[in-house]
Amino acid sequence: MAVDLRGFYLKLGQFFAARAEFVPEPICRHLSLLHDRVPPMPAQQARSVIEQELGGIPLEEVFEWIDFEEPLGSASIAQVHKAKLRQPAKRRRRDFLSGEVFNWTLSAKAQRRDDCSWRVGTGQEVVLSQSPTPKSGLGQPAVTDRTASDASEGTDASGSGRDRLAEIREDLARVASSRDGPKDGIVAVKVQYPDALHTMMTDLTSIRRWAGFLQKTEIKFDMLSAVDELSKQVVLEFDFRREARVMDAVAENLKGLRKRLEIPRSVPGLVTKRLLVMNFIDGDQITRLAHRTRGLSQRKKKAAAKRIMERVAEAFGTMMLETGLFQADAHPGNILVMKGARIGLIDYGQSKQLPEAERLAFAALLLELGRERADVRPAAVTRCLADLGLRFEREDNQALMTKMAFGMFDTRTSHRVDPFSPDSPIKSLGISHFPPDVFFVLRVMQLLRGLAGGLGVDFSAARQWAPLARRALRRAGRNPA
Repeated sequence: MAVDLRGFYLKLGQFFAARAEFVPEPICRHLSLLHDRVPPMPAQQARSVIEQELGGIPLEEVFEWIDFEEPLGSASIAQVHKAKLRQPAKRRRRDFLSGEVFNWTLSAKAQRRDDCSWRVGTGQEVVLSQSPTPKSGLGQPAVTDRTASDASEGTDASGSGRDRLAEIREDLARVASSRDGPKDGIVAVKVQYPDALHTMMTDLTSIRRWAGFLQKTEIKFDMLSAVDELSKQVVLEFDFRREARVMDAVAENLKGLRKRLEIPRSVPGLVTKRLLVMNFIDGDQITRLAHRTRGLSQRKKKAAAKRIMERVAEAFGTMMLETGLFQADAHPGNILVMKGARIGLIDYGQSKQLPEAERLAFAALLLELGRERADVRPAAVTRCLADLGLRFEREDNQALMTKMAFGMFDTRTSHRVDPFSPDSPIKSLGISHFPPDVFFVLRVMQLLRGLAGGLGVDFSAARQWAPLARRALRRAGRNPA
């Protein structure tokens, strides 16, 4: 049904597929297909969209090949294809696209087998302005004209199209000579579905009515604020120029983790509102690793799962606590495991810049939740929740507020809170206001808990992130308790 309805219903299915701690495993496994295996648009339509975004420039002028036959992934708003950029120094092939699209993809696939090991560069290619350093977060970035040009607005391939092609060739020449560019020119090409935004916003209007009903009848939680914030983020998700800016900023911010983490970089000149070309990451989806662990003992499998989960958590903790700029869509389809258990983190359409006050309040809360349970101070937890911006109908039960905080902002499966349960602390306390900026923090925490449950790992993000939280508070001139 989610596939037929598409739009926001696909996103709901993706969310529940990542909640293995309470959704039955067979359902999770089936819903996980929504992460990257939604039926894609036809090859000819995808080609048409790409050429339109390039201002009418034929694909053979930019790419040696694109694999339209088998997309790398297809989800709620876009699909992604593996491709190879045309190398400026190489002589142009005369037989490129000599037949139908289907025949071209077959020959591309044959080429691809000869180039099976790619590395991802880490160069900052998209220009950020009004931001002193990458670590200051997204701010209000501007993009160079080439990166920001929206070719879909009817660019003429015969006139300005020639100028655009010259600019693209200049950019590709720089990329080819840069150590930060895609290895051997191998890239991922993200293409937006036509009319997807209209479908999504129509769905969100219906979801808002449903959320208002649940808020009044079933869940004492400020669901309308959450849906409104999600709607704002969904609109931003449809601008791939913004996604490229965020992705490149995050890659720069996390370059200290590059031995354990890989973030793609955008290819300058090949980013428009509906097209994003980026470095290709070669890895397997985090919940599809059975072929890698086959033959290992249970002890080694558990050790591998724990190591992978810790690296995923390290990436998200660093994003949220160091700079506040983070990828806010932590479902398994966006987390890849590479050789050596390195983690590839993709898809920055849903991202968030956490304001300074909320970032520091979150850090203080994590330090409280990371204590041994007997040492946790309910009064301090209550104060941290207030500093974070949460407001309750009842504020006379600090023990219950502490239980709710563990369920919302830590990942231990033993502390999971079911909002529909009759004895849920959310129902007992009633959340009258939940700050919109913190909604995506909550979303990441819940997805990380579900991911840990799916891997069979019970771990505490609060404990793992305690050093990051202390450092964030000290840098702000605060003394961690």
